[in-house]
Amino acid sequence: MKTINHQFINKSFFVSPNWDVKHLFIGTFNPEGGDKVNYFYGRQKNCFWKILTIIFEENFDPNSNNFFELLKKHGIACVDIIQSVNKIDDNDFTETEINKILGQGYSDSKIINNSFKRLYNTEAISKFISLNNCYVYSTWGTGSSLKNWKNEINKINFTSNLVSPSLAARVPKGVAKFEFMLNDWRSKIHL
Repeated sequence: MKTINHQFINKSFFVSPNWDVKHLFIGTFNPEGGDKVNYFYGRQKNCFWKILTIIFEENFDPNSNNFFELLKKHGIACVDIIQSVNKIDDNDFTETEINKILGQGYSDSKIINNSFKRLYNTEAISKFISLNNCYVYSTWGTGSSLKNWKNEINKINFTSNLVSPSLAARVPKGVAKFEFMLNDWRSKIHL
């Protein structure tokens, strides 16, 4: 396994949702070989859909029958900036490395650091944004300070950088994590 692709790489909504998009949320990477989900942020270990459920007053459940109808109704779509990851030395991934990418928590720090080569969707995402009049939100919080990562994400014109919806996200000490996330998103999402 020299390349680990995004699990939605062959889906029609991967980087160019075919509905009218008002709110585009950009994440990092949802690897093939990990937990299978119906749409972005489909795992239970983050607060993404819980936050949007409160803000938009709809029950966004990626496993429900009307999920895509609700996305279209509110003009919500998601994309990820990374299409695939490879080893820097072009060898196969070790089991430890695969576990870092596919393993528990899907830690962005494991794929954003310089341990792996990344193939980005930046050009396709930028093209989509240029053809659609939408608000664009990043969901990786403050992200990494690595130069090549910052260079890539700075190619995209964001409306707002949201606090990460990950339960592993850092928030100020003594602050309730979910409330902090919700307040940040409420203040930045344009309804």
